[in-house]
Amino acid sequence: MKKQRIVVKIGSSSLADSHGGISKEQLSDHVAALARLKEEGHEVLLITSGAVAAGFSALGYPSRPVTIKGKQAAAAVGQSLLMQAYTEEFRKYGIVTAQLLLTRSDFSRKEQY
Repeated sequence: MKKQRIVVKIGSSSLADSHGGISKEQLSDHVAALARLKEEGHEVLLITSGAVAAGFSALGYPSRPVTIKGKQAAAAVGQSLLMQAYTEEFRKYGIVTAQLLLTRSDFSRKEQY
């Protein structure tokens, strides 16, 4: 099989537990699948949501926030928690993680990418 660059998008609903937070089991399952692709020689790029889901319980919110300010606060806290969870899972497969935070303007000029 030809080695490919594979871009995978994991949405919040694919990571969420029954309370709307991050399910370590689901995250682990996704990482295992991505690690298999990498072991097959593919270049794997992960695009993930889930920062709000990872952060709202850490802030003591009883449920997912609905206001912009609440979502921003949860995302600010949750982003590092989400990356930590991915880093710990990928480390089990000897894979080093990195994070790129992009905006629309990053794609507007070709020299940006």
